[in-house]
Amino acid sequence: MTQPSPCENVPSLPSIEDILKTTTSTVVMRDPQLQKRNKHARAQLRSIPFFVELGIDTVVHADIYDNDFKLIDYTHYSSGDVVDTVDDIEFPLVHITTQEGVEEYGEEELVRALLQRATEERERYILVTDTTSPRLPTYIQKPGRSIVDDYDVAVKDYKKLSADYLGDYVDSALPASQTRNLHYHRASEYHKQHDAPADTLENIYDYTRAPAESPVWEPLYYFIEHDLENVLDEYSERISDALRSWTERGETRYVANQMLDALRVCEFEKEQLKEYQQTDPHLR
Repeated sequence: MTQPSPCENVPSLPSIEDILKTTTSTVVMRDPQLQKRNKHARAQLRSIPFFVELGIDTVVHADIYDNDFKLIDYTHYSSGDVVDTVDDIEFPLVHITTQEGVEEYGEEELVRALLQRATEERERYILVTDTTSPRLPTYIQKPGRSIVDDYDVAVKDYKKLSADYLGDYVDSALPASQTRNLHYHRASEYHKQHDAPADTLENIYDYTRAPAESPVWEPLYYFIEHDLENVLDEYSERISDALRSWTERGETRYVANQMLDALRVCEFEKEQLKEYQQTDPHLR
């Protein structure tokens, strides 16, 4: 992506150690939003903007979560591809999975290898999962024991951590109850600062009124740079499905249609999008 997020210019952001309140290199981060791998699961990737803002932009997660779409820019490793090349992955690292992913989708070896590397190298490894006590049944066979018992790890909760962060460091017009995706809150904050619509995702993603430097333009560049027009007939549904991995609730189709409208206005051309982005919102 080519457009920097305004959050890069936010002064005096705390260190991740200050936010996590631990120097322990390995952290188990429970995110209650993570659910079983089915079409009804949503917002499995919502924590990524939070970690990217705090300096960790390398993420391992299953391909099923992203639909080949990134709401923000980060380095993605597919959990299905890196089991045999764990030593090539760089720390600090966020790894998003579930207990089901560990036991039924082959991520047990990956979690164990990354735990061992992080422990030996004293590097930051954040395992975002659906439990505070993830199990490795092949290697930790005693009933009731988990990696929390066998490794030096800190345990945190994303819901609480994000609520504290939003309250202390973000001036968003979106309620935390609507979303804990920091990208949306930074967009809302920026719009609020520039007297643009900021109170709902539908208003924030109204490209006819979005400020030129708003983070909401980022995904449009992603689609232009990574997708082709030969899937135009399915674009609205595809964008809507992709947004579900980042958005807890609400109808994503409306936001998807607004993205698609802006892309069509610009004829899926990067230079036309740049020109449209810089146009005074009153003239769009």
